[in-house]
Amino acid sequence: MSFRLAFLFCPVYMLFPESPPHLTASRCMGHACSPPVGNLATGRVLHTLTGCCRNGTQELCSSFQQPCSEDTHPPAQMTDDPFLHPDTWWESSADQGQVEEIRLDLESRFCLTHMVMLFRSPRPAAMVLERSVDFGQTWQALKFFASNCSSAFGLADDTIQPGSLCTSRYSSAKPCSGGEVIFRSIGKDKEVEDPYSGEALALLTLTNLRIRLLQPQLCSGAPSGSSRGHNNNNNNNPESLPAGALAVATKRRSVPSKPAPYAVYSLLARGTCLCHGHAEQCLPAHQDTDQLPPEGMVSGRCVCSHHTAGEHCETCAPLYNDRPWRPANGSSGQPNPCQKCECHGHAESCHFAPRVWLATGGTSGGVCDNCQHNTVGRRCQRCRPGYHRHPAMPLTSPHACTRCWCDPVGSIPSQSNDEAPWCHPRSGQCHCKAGVGGVSCNQCLSGYWAFGPEGCKPCACPHKCDAFTGHCLDSDKLYHIPIGGKIPDLLHILSNEDERTWSKELAVSALYYTGKCSCKERKLRGVADLCKTKHTYAIKASVLSAHDKGSHAVVLVKVRKVLRSGKVPVSQGTHSIYPLSWTSRGCTCPILNPGVEYLVAGSEEVETGRLLVTLQSLVVPWSPMLGHYVAEGLRQGCL
Repeated sequence: MSFRLAFLFCPVYMLFPESPPHLTASRCMGHACSPPVGNLATGRVLHTLTGCCRNGTQELCSSFQQPCSEDTHPPAQMTDDPFLHPDTWWESSADQGQVEEIRLDLESRFCLTHMVMLFRSPRPAAMVLERSVDFGQTWQALKFFASNCSSAFGLADDTIQPGSLCTSRYSSAKPCSGGEVIFRSIGKDKEVEDPYSGEALALLTLTNLRIRLLQPQLCSGAPSGSSRGHNNNNNNNPESLPAGALAVATKRRSVPSKPAPYAVYSLLARGTCLCHGHAEQCLPAHQDTDQLPPEGMVSGRCVCSHHTAGEHCETCAPLYNDRPWRPANGSSGQPNPCQKCECHGHAESCHFAPRVWLATGGTSGGVCDNCQHNTVGRRCQRCRPGYHRHPAMPLTSPHACTRCWCDPVGSIPSQSNDEAPWCHPRSGQCHCKAGVGGVSCNQCLSGYWAFGPEGCKPCACPHKCDAFTGHCLDSDKLYHIPIGGKIPDLLHILSNEDERTWSKELAVSALYYTGKCSCKERKLRGVADLCKTKHTYAIKASVLSAHDKGSHAVVLVKVRKVLRSGKVPVSQGTHSIYPLSWTSRGCTCPILNPGVEYLVAGSEEVETGRLLVTLQSLVVPWSPMLGHYVAEGLRQGCL
């Protein structure tokens, strides 16, 4: 058996040149890697059609008329250590003409690099090597072996036609014992540069291996019949026979009466676990903590690196889906690791979104899952409604978002289903009602008074007023002069408008004539109401003064921002607008109070170059919420 040991020794030495993983640094660090190659049959049960006393299939075993004798050459002897057990083999008990089968069932997907069988009997005249990639549901032929490919399978011989699926190289009857059958998953005719590519895995991957022995053959000089139940004693040794008997024995051996039963010394199915270049070690798929796998067994569950996960490292780890998963590149050595999602410490997993990947130009596609610590957003980078950024905490802190604190009286309730109060997600500024200010909307703005559920009322004063009583703080006497009274033209005293130092005659407020003047106030409930308005001009303006010209009124305003304009030119600065609607009680509607900032939208009179304010005009006191509506309207292009 020296030839058998010499053959097996070289592949074992060449396939394990590396040191054990625990003795050296990880080979996966910054590089593609793969677990060691071993015999996939080691530590696993080989099934055969015959040999029912051991592990043959029950259907065929039950067809034998006579009970099986003790099986002295079971299938397990094909995978024992050839150095420790050089004279063991498996022997078939199939009848002449009966098909024999050797099958290896794996618990997971593996990669088969090559297979070597060493026969004790003459090699079959015809056999097929098959694989399954779906755990035995379907089978695919890897290679046909026949002494005559054309007559046995109707295929060309690859010795004549390279690339053919059949070969006659390993089907000769000689040698009668010790003949090899070799198969390589990636042969010389199949050039594959990257062993982890889809093309390579299509050739290497399997879950089951089946060898069908279809036709035995005679070999002169080979012993015929079965050796089952017989020992190798001196009576079977020709050298122990007398000279005359030796000649007769030699003649009988050279002309066997029937083919010898299939007998195999060893089955070597070289392969490794399928890890796509992301692991250098594998563990048993369902390992019992109290039981170690057999020595030399190739396990199927990868110990993944490069931030990959799964039994075969076929997916990215939960928080590393910012880029698509890719196998390592065995040609260049690039590991192609998975990229971590930027979730700022507020999520434990993320998923890859192709739409996001395309939108970012192929730089980032991760979307964080179930953002924690009151954060939201693709990268958990924003505070959810009802919370705002804590100014003293970094974004990665669990306390980066703190709850909004908005006064329920002075703030506008949230319009979402969330009952939490709305505030600006960065500054924490709540949405205040008209005339209300403060981060929490808990006080009147300067120039307003009467804090309550309706907000605050504007002061009827050139400067400030008492926040509780409304009495002017810069004058001993309060003047209430409605439009319709005689107010002198005092433009010459308004040289510095920003200071808004008005005389008592300019303190015009129709609100102080609530019993006499009744104007229907228009309210905006959202951006949709704002977008429905169809006006020639729209401005954000502060009212400076109002003047009664007898037949009409003139209101002097300072335009803060031009939102829309028509043919009459409008720019930032001081402008006059012309209210045309007069009530029967001598008031102008809509109401325009000096010292108040408004959104004003109306029509224009091109002939005179005037901006008009009518009952159809929009006049709304400016507020943070209104500013939000205007900004959204501008973004939608409806202003």
